[in-house]
Amino acid sequence: MNKYEKIYHDIKEKIKNGKLKPGDFLKKEDDLALDYNFSKLTVRKALSMLEAEGYIQKIKGKKSIILEKKNLENISLTSIQTVQELNKLQNINLETDLISLYIVQGDKKLMKEFQVSESADFYKVVRTNSLNGEVLNYSTSFFDRRIVPFLNEEIAKKSIYEYLEKELKLKISYSRRDIKFRKITPEEQEYFKLKDINMVVVIETHAYLSNGTLFQYETIIHHPEKFTFTAIAKR
Repeated sequence: MNKYEKIYHDIKEKIKNGKLKPGDFLKKEDDLALDYNFSKLTVRKALSMLEAEGYIQKIKGKKSIILEKKNLENISLTSIQTVQELNKLQNINLETDLISLYIVQGDKKLMKEFQVSESADFYKVVRTNSLNGEVLNYSTSFFDRRIVPFLNEEIAKKSIYEYLEKELKLKISYSRRDIKFRKITPEEQEYFKLKDINMVVVIETHAYLSNGTLFQYETIIHHPEKFTFTAIAKR
């Protein structure tokens, strides 16, 4: 675990167990650096992670304030989290079911998304995440096989990102997310079984490596009554 991660986890645990409450202020970065015996830059990186996940708000020239985080159903739009990480963060047990995994060749829409001119191959992975037997989201992911040459059912059922980072040593850096609303399709309705709602939330994601290369294009359909998404806005 990196130094900044130790600070991040320590402060987050204090927030979760109530030692730090909404409205409380953290010490200044200089004082935190002395307390943890790490550099000010390390402290700042840890605080940036906490801010990205909606735990604190950094106030320029002042101390950081603890924010109210309603339950832990609030999913940050500004951080990249796997299902396993989400389970640990929210103390839940989301179950992943693999619907299909196969190779797509010469798809014009995907070639446009990935900005490739030649006929490229992509892995298509369709999965659902469920809690207590109820489907919460339905995802369709495409991975560029020039970057991700191999996937199988075992990897897809566990954590693709963990495989990419630990086995393929890829450096996942950032993603662009677009939020859309549309009518639910008959196929999606089979999984969500919505009664009086015919609209779903769709998050479209383009994920990039540290060198700026797009390696994944994904759409996730979320149950409209089960998720709350958060992002910290600054002026």
